[in-house]
Amino acid sequence: MWELPPIDGPVLARHRRGSDLTALEREAWDKGYAEGREAALQAVQQQQGAALAEIERRATQLGAVLDFMAQPLAELDQQVQRQLALLAGAIARQVVRREIKLQPEEIIGVIRETVTLLPANAREVRVHLHPDDAKLVRSRLAEAAGSRAWSIAEDPILSRGGCRVTSGNATIDARLEQRLGAAIAAALGDARAGGAQDSP
Repeated sequence: MWELPPIDGPVLARHRRGSDLTALEREAWDKGYAEGREAALQAVQQQQGAALAEIERRATQLGAVLDFMAQPLAELDQQVQRQLALLAGAIARQVVRREIKLQPEEIIGVIRETVTLLPANAREVRVHLHPDDAKLVRSRLAEAAGSRAWSIAEDPILSRGGCRVTSGNATIDARLEQRLGAAIAAALGDARAGGAQDSP
């Protein structure tokens, strides 16, 4: 039967638990443990800092994308508002023109209102009207006489329902387009709408 040969030499110490360590070994072990723990904490902090920096970078990119996406919407809102103003003006012009055809004497009220806006010392007042409106006004009203006399001047460029009143020192534009443009601008709170309505 085979037997294990004898082994000569020093016997190495077995692995010992922390409680079996000498003071010098204990100090070395504690130092190694503390250094390892510190290195691990620094590595974790570096990873957390890098992760936070990446989150901030992505949040900044997302904010820039959202800002970029919001700009076309703001421009679209302005375009829609302009288009609505143009549509409202076109509808209003058609309604007013129809009313003028049905009730052409409405121009007389427009003239009266416009003439009252002139300064009290206005002289040589001329009321410029579309030829059809001028014919109607002449048939319904006698031209005023006296110190504030006024006369009618035909202007085929003016659209029906509007007028332009001039005197020696003042001009009042009461064209239909101007009045509609001012009304739409006031309703929308946008002075640019008035400019959009100048074309007949």
